[in-house]
Amino acid sequence: MTALHLDQLTWADIKQEIQTGRDTVVVPFGSTEQHGRHLPLGTDAMLGDEIGWGLAERLGAFLAPTVRFGCSAHHLAFTGTISLGEKTFRSIVADVVASLSRHGFRRIVLLPTHGGNFKPLAEAVAKIEPAGGVRIYAFTDLIRLVGAAAESSRSFGVDAAKSGAHSGEWETSLMLAIRPEQVKMDRAAEGFLGELSEITSKVFDGIQNLDQNGVLGDPRPATAEAGKKYLEDIVEYLYQWVSDQG
Repeated sequence: MTALHLDQLTWADIKQEIQTGRDTVVVPFGSTEQHGRHLPLGTDAMLGDEIGWGLAERLGAFLAPTVRFGCSAHHLAFTGTISLGEKTFRSIVADVVASLSRHGFRRIVLLPTHGGNFKPLAEAVAKIEPAGGVRIYAFTDLIRLVGAAAESSRSFGVDAAKSGAHSGEWETSLMLAIRPEQVKMDRAAEGFLGELSEITSKVFDGIQNLDQNGVLGDPRPATAEAGKKYLEDIVEYLYQWVSDQG
């Protein structure tokens, strides 16, 4: 059963699909924020579109529109970044879940594709009391996601530091695979290559304190070939995660 874009259907179409058993919806949460000098501000949202679609395909689900603003205060030193406050973000999550719950969806999969969204998403979901029969699946383990990305990168001979937590080889490879016209590889430069523990302790005070270009990792080894494999890997990883939830 192929996936369906929620916003490309009429309400009657959606109601009929739910009644015939398609009761899962995937909601990606991206951002509009800097991604170094080589990637566009919409990177996380574009990844939400593509990863969300891949996961919806595996689940035979609806794909809701990606929420294109996130909690990006740690990127505001860079021109063009738009950030939501965590309270605002939590309210958006709650309202999205409440809206979808009343229509007959039984599985609501919340998929953050921006690091700053993981913590407030977990906080939002902890306060939601789902309607009867509704199950919420929220992927909220950022370290686990970074680890999965690094494992994929290793298969192409790229170490974890270069794979990166933001705009490094992994994310850049994905963008070369899905939106190559949006990538400016001639501007790609090595970013912060320190330990993940140092990143997690400092990044939310302002990513510019780690790298003046806002990059965590090294985008220069990125390739479209690797990106296609990474997309397959992350979709499979998330599909298995949903399946493990029961």
